[in-house]
Amino acid sequence: MKKILIIALLVILNSCKSYDFPAVKNRDKLLTKNFTTYYKSKIPEPVFKNLNMLGKVKKQGVYGQRLYGMILRSLRFKNITDKVEKKYKLPENLLLAMIMHESGGVDLLPNSSDDGGIGLIHMQPSLAKRFGLSTYENCDKLVCKLHGSEMRKLIKQIGSDRKKLILIDDRFHPILNIDAAARMLVYYRSGDQIKDTPLKTAIYGYAGKYNYQKYYDNIEIYMLKLNDKQFLDEIKADFNRQNVNMTLNGKPGNFDSYLAAHQEQNLNYGLDDYK
Repeated sequence: MKKILIIALLVILNSCKSYDFPAVKNRDKLLTKNFTTYYKSKIPEPVFKNLNMLGKVKKQGVYGQRLYGMILRSLRFKNITDKVEKKYKLPENLLLAMIMHESGGVDLLPNSSDDGGIGLIHMQPSLAKRFGLSTYENCDKLVCKLHGSEMRKLIKQIGSDRKKLILIDDRFHPILNIDAAARMLVYYRSGDQIKDTPLKTAIYGYAGKYNYQKYYDNIEIYMLKLNDKQFLDEIKADFNRQNVNMTLNGKPGNFDSYLAAHQEQNLNYGLDDYK
């Protein structure tokens, strides 16, 4: 039985390596932000009581039930990643796997080294600027400890209110951030083929020479988990076990209603208008 499981795992992992997505002829167009939106309160913010999250969050990210917790938090943005992946013809759950790797789905969590990187899919100021996003105080450096520490203080001062933070830095906006990450992947895929597959080439361009291998290996693992219905069902069951007393807007809640409530909030950030 073990042999069968190992073979099946290898087959799935190898299939990740064959993922392809189309290049574009004029890649410089990808450097321009093609969607601008602000917060509009279409859906009232949900009120949860007795909510027990899987895993805990600290400066380095999610710990405890780490994988469960990262997937749970990242799935809150799946209706965004689905739409962006469809737009750019990216492999399913690639962007969601990048969210897991970069922030664990903790959308206002700065890079743990405070080097200036931020966003659901962390972006350094210079990279964000290159792809048309605005940054706090117009920072355009690759690494900036001062910028990073200022961003962490800013999040605390504003009370982790994403509605206000998106007015200060585009990277806080979930749709703009995820769309920019997708444009980056297609941009790098459309240039010189540095690696033996389009996906590897794209991630090499995004992650850089020194971070590439670990980054790519993690993305493969996370995509595997996100595409595993049985594994997702385990997370759902665990969440429901730990949240038998959870309420959502005064009514009994569960895993499905928790995710639905958060994904509805993404409409307030302009998801319906995203083409």
